[in-house]
Amino acid sequence: MKYIRNLWGILKQEISLWKNEKKELIKGILYIGMITWLFYNRVVFAVFLSPFLFLWMRRQRARCEYKKKEVLRKEFREMMLSIGNSLSAGYSIENSLKTAQDDLLMYQENSMLAKELHLLINRMKMNEPVDKLFLDMAEKMELEELYQFAQIISIAKKSGGNLIEITANTIEHLSQTIQIKEEIETMTAAKQMEKRIMTVMPYFILFYVKAANPGYFDVLYESFAGMIVVTISLICLWIADSWAERVIEIEV
Repeated sequence: MKYIRNLWGILKQEISLWKNEKKELIKGILYIGMITWLFYNRVVFAVFLSPFLFLWMRRQRARCEYKKKEVLRKEFREMMLSIGNSLSAGYSIENSLKTAQDDLLMYQENSMLAKELHLLINRMKMNEPVDKLFLDMAEKMELEELYQFAQIISIAKKSGGNLIEITANTIEHLSQTIQIKEEIETMTAAKQMEKRIMTVMPYFILFYVKAANPGYFDVLYESFAGMIVVTISLICLWIADSWAERVIEIEV
């Protein structure tokens, strides 16, 4: 009973997130409708496929978070380059952050990182230590490179080292790491496009055959053995899609 209550709580929490994800929800419903028509040709099977909607929404949410992180990573690179240039010109870390905020707004008008920098600068005016503010910002944004940068600034502040030199070296190292990630994405862009085409192609072929030759798949729809075959085929397509996505993911 306790397990059922916990499961129900998770489902309610998941469904509550869908209010802000209506576009992806509509896509998921249309996808289930397409699967039902192509593979089973019976509306009742949409009920059995409905749990897949939860997996679909979680996957789309993960993709959205990944894209958001990539945007933040690029903005972070611009921020580091701006801070490095300002420190080389003799600016303090505080003034360098203000310059970086202005540069980010020039780079992208609705920059998420610029908004966080604005909050950080306002808190600095209340005499809060910059290393603590960076750590708070890193935890909030959940960006690995920003967290590394925040930790190094914190260590440099506590150890009394040359903050400008340490920060400049860190910026150069992290900037190179981000640049390598961007180069890998550029090199794998063609493979990602091929993966998308190969993922869509089986559904397109099924749609073409079914539309051009009505009744061609009736032997599969009207027998139990046919239902088993199409179900196994559908599972194989999903596994292949997931496998292909993992293959083109390269972590640095």
